[in-house]
Amino acid sequence: MNKKEARHQLIRSLITETKIRTQQELQEILLKNGVSVTQATLSRDMKELHLVKVADDQDSHYEIHKIAPSRWEHRLRFYMEDALVMLKPVQHQVVLKTLPGLAQSFGSILDAMQLEEIIATVCGDDVCLIICRDNEAAQECFRTLSNYTPPFFFSDK
Repeated sequence: MNKKEARHQLIRSLITETKIRTQQELQEILLKNGVSVTQATLSRDMKELHLVKVADDQDSHYEIHKIAPSRWEHRLRFYMEDALVMLKPVQHQVVLKTLPGLAQSFGSILDAMQLEEIIATVCGDDVCLIICRDNEAAQECFRTLSNYTPPFFFSDK
C-alpha cells in the first residue's frame, strides 16, 4: 500500500469513527496519527473519497457520500439524453441549457460528481452556468460532459 492509499484508509476510518467538523480538524487528527498533509492535498483527498458535509440536530460534520460516482454518472447520462438543449464552452465557463425547470437538477448532479475542472455551478430554471478554473479547464469540462451526450446530439462548439 502506498502513502496515498494508507492516508485514504486512515481518513475513511477517522470519518466513520469520529464526527469531524472541519477540514482543519481532520488535518490536526491526521497529524496526531503521524500523517502530515498540506491543505491542498487534503482537499484533493476529501474530493476523491467523496466526503460531504452533512447536518444533524446539533451541527455539521463530514461523511462519506453514500451514492457511488458511477450512479451520478448514470443520472447525468439520463438527464443529458432527456433534457439537454445546448452545451457550449464560453471562456472559462460551460453553458448548459436544459428543458424548463431542470437546470438545478443538472447542477446538483454535477456538484455531486465533483469534477476537478468545475469550481461552481450557478443554475436558474433552464440554464446551468458551469464555472471552471480557466479556459483550458472549461474545454476539458466540455469534453467530459460531451461524453455523456447522446450520439445524435450535436453540441454547439
